[in-house]
Amino acid sequence: MEIAKELVLNLKQGKPSHSGYGLQKECELLINHILQNMVLSHLPELIPEEKNEEDSIQYREEGDQHFVMGDDDEAIKSYTMSLAYANNKELMSYAHANRSAALYRKQMFRECLIDIDAALNLGYPEEKREKLKERGAKAIDEIKKKFELKVNERVDAESFMKLCLSDDTNNAPVAVKYKKGSVKLSEMENKSIGVNEDSINGCKKEEEIPKAEEKKPRYLADEGPLKLAYGPSKEAPAASNGVAIVFSEKYGRHLRATKEFKPGDVVTVEDPYEYILYTQRYYTHCHHCLSRSYNLIPCLHCPVAQYCSEKCRELAWEMAHQIECPIMAIIGNLLNVDKDKIRMLTKIIRFLIMVTGKGKKMDELRADMEIAERNPDNRTAGFTDEGILDSSSARSALSLATNMTTRPLIGISAFACLSALAVILLATQTNFFCKKYEADELKDISEYSDIKFCGTLMFRACVITSSNCFSIQQEYRCLEGSGLYVTHSLYNHSCAPNTFRHFEGLTMITRALQPIHPGDQLFTNYGPAYAHMAKSERIKKIMQDYFFECDCSACKDNWPTYTEILEKHVGSINKNKELVEKLKPYKQRLEKNMYDIDAVKSVLNILYKVVSPPCEEIVHAEQYLKTYYLGKFR
Repeated sequence: MEIAKELVLNLKQGKPSHSGYGLQKECELLINHILQNMVLSHLPELIPEEKNEEDSIQYREEGDQHFVMGDDDEAIKSYTMSLAYANNKELMSYAHANRSAALYRKQMFRECLIDIDAALNLGYPEEKREKLKERGAKAIDEIKKKFELKVNERVDAESFMKLCLSDDTNNAPVAVKYKKGSVKLSEMENKSIGVNEDSINGCKKEEEIPKAEEKKPRYLADEGPLKLAYGPSKEAPAASNGVAIVFSEKYGRHLRATKEFKPGDVVTVEDPYEYILYTQRYYTHCHHCLSRSYNLIPCLHCPVAQYCSEKCRELAWEMAHQIECPIMAIIGNLLNVDKDKIRMLTKIIRFLIMVTGKGKKMDELRADMEIAERNPDNRTAGFTDEGILDSSSARSALSLATNMTTRPLIGISAFACLSALAVILLATQTNFFCKKYEADELKDISEYSDIKFCGTLMFRACVITSSNCFSIQQEYRCLEGSGLYVTHSLYNHSCAPNTFRHFEGLTMITRALQPIHPGDQLFTNYGPAYAHMAKSERIKKIMQDYFFECDCSACKDNWPTYTEILEKHVGSINKNKELVEKLKPYKQRLEKNMYDIDAVKSVLNILYKVVSPPCEEIVHAEQYLKTYYLGKFR
């Protein structure tokens, strides 16, 4: 224990590094010591969560109770869990059938039909089918009403499904149809879904039905294709060419504007290097695309991962889940369902899978890291050989700041232990290292260079992801997961930022919240914002999570919260008759069309030329701009 403490202290007292590189030897010594001690100790029994009849029935009964009580959302979640734990087709058919009832009552008729079809194809008992078919027929009638078709109008299955499911019935986005016949669970396959012929009474084709018009995300429909203001940067393609990466001892590596940005301008657009779904969303959202789905289908092997479609299930398996699957089945029991530990463990395992190319590029990564370690320039740390900060590059991802020397001793120790546990799980539960090891084989860890290397990588992943990950929010006020966005990680924090972010799928988009001028540093918000949290609380939260003291304007001048600003009309322009008159046409435009976001942008441009925050009218306009893009109006 004393040796471990000394190694942690050596790490903390090392030369401060503003990037993820540096302190490599100190990290290796610490992780190797903990790894060796962990494999020599008695590891706890690893009991995986498995698909089984008892749990499947229990969750279905819980769903029935929620359904009787009128709580359809909880009923759907419980039926999804019943489906996840089902170990035979009969149990799966019951879960689909019961879930269809809750979906019908929620008036989600499209999703209801998907589950009915799945239940019938899985062999739902003959004596119960009549009621299920009646529900399906009612759902079809409701969909016909929606598309202004006559209730008794007969349409063929293919055209009908094109209308209410997708453009391509062979690739329905949330479709699930299981192979008929007696097969093992592992042999099941998903194919396209159509309404079962029995459920639509063998309707014959009479005429083509026009496809339902797909609505694009509102801001795309209004503004055309998403574009970075001034085009992409040559050094950081995810950022605008009006942005530069700069470095200073005070602020570390960060982003500064080199050109003017107007409110709403796109500053950065980026996909995540790696991402995970939050544990509380496991049975409501897809583990791959993180979208909410009411027709989730389970991983064929573990009861943990659920997917919105066969396509997502296949993509997830290929990307990472084939390695994660046995570990995800274990960690809930192993870590006593500690959500924070589970979240970090899943993050660092996913990170390792990505940086090593599923374990196939370790030698290449070692060589790449040696090149990066020799770069003395903090500004260009992690730049590729082509001279760019690449959102999909392991070298760039590993360059992100770690705050290693400012972290508390107990935090570093916890990360080191978690990393050692993660690499032992990979070695003993998967074939990540080309074979599945027995714990006794690892008694002398010095013989296994790849295992030691990966332990060190996951330790670095702990400190990188804890400081640089962003919550992913695809729905308004719903945080689905967490992602590592390389370029976005260069934004420093402000309690009153000049940008805001929103998501389209997994893509993070950052826009200017106010006029930004050349030379201005670009700020985002890490969570504590003056809008909703008093200064004393913010300072405590930022120091606890990110280990620095904020010196933004809101903290320096102790700005009031939004509630106080609005109640006391702080900075109000009401007495400035000339300014009020100037803004009047834009107010009238918004009264006629609440989606006229250009009017809001114009208001912000005008206000910032005359007044400074905190200001009641600026608060209103900025909130309007943010909620428009965050999807509140959708």
